[in-house]
Amino acid sequence: MFSIKVHTSSHLQVNQVFAVNSSLINNSKSSWDMEHGADMFTYEVYDRKGKLIQQDVKERFVNAIGYETTLNPNDSYSYDEGEHVFPKYNELSLQEGRYEIISKAKFRIKKEGKDFEFEVESKPFKIDVY
Repeated sequence: MFSIKVHTSSHLQVNQVFAVNSSLINNSKSSWDMEHGADMFTYEVYDRKGKLIQQDVKERFVNAIGYETTLNPNDSYSYDEGEHVFPKYNELSLQEGRYEIISKAKFRIKKEGKDFEFEVESKPFKIDVY
């Protein structure tokens, strides 16, 4: 019903902050009224051996603001956290190497007066950092 597309620059440099962007895609034939928080998209980075790489973030501040939108069939939706998340989830810095990034999206769908919670995970997105 939903999938995530991940993209970033093709020229990633060691210890330089870069942005990863995700889009939620509605693969169904229905429109959906959707709600999400400022932290809708999060990211996990894995090295070649499958080890989770933690970002050096001691504290993260997330403004508990909410958003509503309608996602039509075959449309995509992206949200870059604005000024409501600091440091941003989608800003990463890595050592030299080959990595896989998995994007996760959390949101709610409202249908017939009921809320349905969704967590969608992207396919691994491969990147090389030089």
